Amino acid sequence: MFKNPVVGLLITAFLVPFLNGHCQERDTASNTLKYFNKTELGVSFGIGSYPNNIYNGVTYKLKNDEIVATLQTVNGVMYNNRWLLGVSVGVEKWRYGLFWPVYGYLGYNFKRTDNTFFANIYLGYGIGTRYSHGGGEYDRSSVAEGKGAFALMIGVGYKMKVSKSIKFGYEIFYKYQALNTSYQNIYQKNDSIPPVSSTVNYKLGLHFAGFKLAIFFP
Repeated sequence: MFKNPVVGLLITAFLVPFLNGHCQERDTASNTLKYFNKTELGVSFGIGSYPNNIYNGVTYKLKNDEIVATLQTVNGVMYNNRWLLGVSVGVEKWRYGLFWPVYGYLGYNFKRTDNTFFANIYLGYGIGTRYSHGGGEYDRSSVAEGKGAFALMIGVGYKMKVSKSIKFGYEIFYKYQALNTSYQNIYQKNDSIPPVSSTVNYKLGLHFAGFKLAIFFP
């Protein structure tokens, strides 16, 4: 059927792992509910910029230079070796702060086999503080202190079996963290008079991209 041996070899190389994975999926399919734990360590980097202080009607933007190290654990139940539902708690060390994220967790395994791609979403709240930094009161690059609010993470990854009850995984993800913070609305008519400022409270959204390593039990 395939006269070109290279094409035949490539097709065979594709079909063998596919059929093997299909058989494994059928063998490991189980309409049961069981406990799982996922413990992960990650790092993420701020992306984009955000509006900061307003000076004479002009809004200045700052680059999101936050770097976040995360340790968290998810505990919950897994149905049919495919759907995962749980609660996640952890700690995040920001470049300018410390947060204690609490999330509801929903995960999905693309296959019921031990080795599979997966996707997940975390929805919750980042409890903590992003501390103020920068110059003085009228410095356009100064950043006010912010308190944690709504948080979201969406990720995709791959996990593989390393022992009877442990799987190892790696994941890339996007994170959104809202902050209740403030900016300064500064007005200075000319250099001969001191500037006048007022504080405006608002909700700031920070965006991140990152990478995580995880251990799954079982």
